[in-house]
Amino acid sequence: MCFSPMLPIFISFILITLVNIAAYIWAYKKQSDHLTDISYSACFIILVAYFLFAYGDLTLSRIVLALLVILWGIRLGGFLFYRIHKMGKDARFDDFRGSKKGFLKFWLLQSISIWIIALPAIVGLMANIDHFHWLAVLLWFLGWIIESIADYQKFVFRQKKATHEFIDTGLYKFIRHPNYLGEILIWVAIFWYVTPILSGWMWWTIVSPLWIIFLLVKVSGIPLIEHSYATKYANNTMFTQYLSRSWKLIPFIY
Repeated sequence: MCFSPMLPIFISFILITLVNIAAYIWAYKKQSDHLTDISYSACFIILVAYFLFAYGDLTLSRIVLALLVILWGIRLGGFLFYRIHKMGKDARFDDFRGSKKGFLKFWLLQSISIWIIALPAIVGLMANIDHFHWLAVLLWFLGWIIESIADYQKFVFRQKKATHEFIDTGLYKFIRHPNYLGEILIWVAIFWYVTPILSGWMWWTIVSPLWIIFLLVKVSGIPLIEHSYATKYANNTMFTQYLSRSWKLIPFIY
């Protein structure tokens, strides 16, 4: 690389943070959750689009890398925006939506997460990646399909009257969080796609899939939902049976 890569990388973090602070101001003033998920996805889309056009030729390899992020962002952002439009609010924010500091912490954490998760794509586009990693693309497609189906199945389940409140059909029959499995596969695939051009400090971009795994498995994903389920269905025999025959994320492993 014939330029110092750190400056544009840190500038990207500043821009992401400014976007999220602006979204926070609007969301706090309106006490609305309608901007949360769409701003998250939009940051990724804008970021990779900028690095795609600003740091190299429009080669097939670079376009594919950008599309892996953009298609993920459009699908996830569109789905979550439609879902929040139907739901009206996100119950996850009920405890701190009215707190300036508490709500701001969420948006700042979101800024950090976007930046960390996007690092492989940023570095790959800056380094003018010149190969087509079809195995990584296949893994990405598998994750995208799993996440899309899981989101759709849960959304449809919640829209209709069921004999019980928790979903245990479709992909959820044996995996309690298939949408998170899909999300993890997507970002592992994006990192894998850029590995052929990584050297030296660039290998630090492995923090991207590790970070998303950490968040979903240990912090804000599975632990929160599992705790909520354990409290809500503590005396529900159907749920106890579901727990005994299902896995959290990966069948026969976890």
